[in-house]
Amino acid sequence: MKGFEVITALKNFISESDVIVSSNGNISREAYHILPKPQVYLRGSMGLPVSVGLGLALANPDKRIIVITGDGNFLMGLGSAITTAFYQLTNLKILILDNLKYFTTGGQQTVSSALNYSKFLDSLSIGYKASKEASMDRIDEDLSVFLNSESFSILHLAIKASKENLENIPWHPEEITEKITKRLTKSK
Repeated sequence: MKGFEVITALKNFISESDVIVSSNGNISREAYHILPKPQVYLRGSMGLPVSVGLGLALANPDKRIIVITGDGNFLMGLGSAITTAFYQLTNLKILILDNLKYFTTGGQQTVSSALNYSKFLDSLSIGYKASKEASMDRIDEDLSVFLNSESFSILHLAIKASKENLENIPWHPEEITEKITKRLTKSK
């Protein structure tokens, strides 16, 4: 499966109250074009999706926060995963789309293949965790179990590298912040 297809499948499992944090690059563009707006589209913030998700989950315990990050972003902020696991926030879900590349910047190879995700996730002592290849045959089941877990959850999916021809997000970072802040304060 491609990341675009995973995010398209994810659309069926999110509610209006969910907040999506998407890593910079292709993942944010895909989330912007597929999922309800506004969400937290990170731009120029490599390695920070998990940290931003943690902050939002702590500040909004009544909301499900879903972080969608690529392997390059996740690896750059690896310490954030350990910190996040410490808090065991049941409203925080982290979805890692691993194509083994820094795809947005030219397709350079990441070192993701050097990390045994299953062992790493086991070491975090978290509720639901899985590392598997994304498959059209079971994506709905995988997303359902992951998102409906009553514990802090991480799902690592191996995907095929692909780039959809999508326009950039038309909002500047300040506009994104303003829109998501307005959405979050309106719902409190």
